[in-house]
Amino acid sequence: MGIIAIQDKYEPEQIENKTEIAENQQTKSIINNNIIEFLENPIDLLDYKEKKKMRFTTSVTNGTEFYYNQKIKDSIFYVYYYPAKKIDDARKIDQIIVFKHGENKHRYEDQTETLIELRVFNKDPDLGKANLVGLSKTKLESEFGNDYLTFDNGIGYSNKNKVLILEFDKSKVKSYRYIKLNTEKIDNDLIGQIME
Repeated sequence: MGIIAIQDKYEPEQIENKTEIAENQQTKSIINNNIIEFLENPIDLLDYKEKKKMRFTTSVTNGTEFYYNQKIKDSIFYVYYYPAKKIDDARKIDQIIVFKHGENKHRYEDQTETLIELRVFNKDPDLGKANLVGLSKTKLESEFGNDYLTFDNGIGYSNKNKVLILEFDKSKVKSYRYIKLNTEKIDNDLIGQIME
């Protein structure tokens, strides 16, 4: 009887509203999970490198002060450059920065390297779910939600120490950077430093 009395308190439209609210919360949770999953593992690095095995160059870099750094002796930051088939601007070559250490640190087939940054300027189906260049802002929001930082011509999604910074041109992704950071405090000041 007590349960029936509680149910009698709610009008049918209130029950519908509660159902709608629950569905919206569930959708938001799925969207949040999408960006969290993306930031945890934006690409299958080994698979991507295998597909690009014949078209790349490399160099060693010092990294930056905001890069995640495991502080392992005898380690380096390595940059893989992957030119697109059509490049309008030679400075717009896609790059993958990794942290390497140990005996395989100078080998392309190093399975112990850690992905630190993606700098992507071109569409590339080999990136899989990270093939974001050219997507509309609306499409991104439907996939990842609208819980992001905004700046001049872009947005930034973050979770823990990982950030996805997207630059737009006419509401479409022009380029993006994914970075594994040495901090979980991600704000507009840090994004400004990164974009300099």
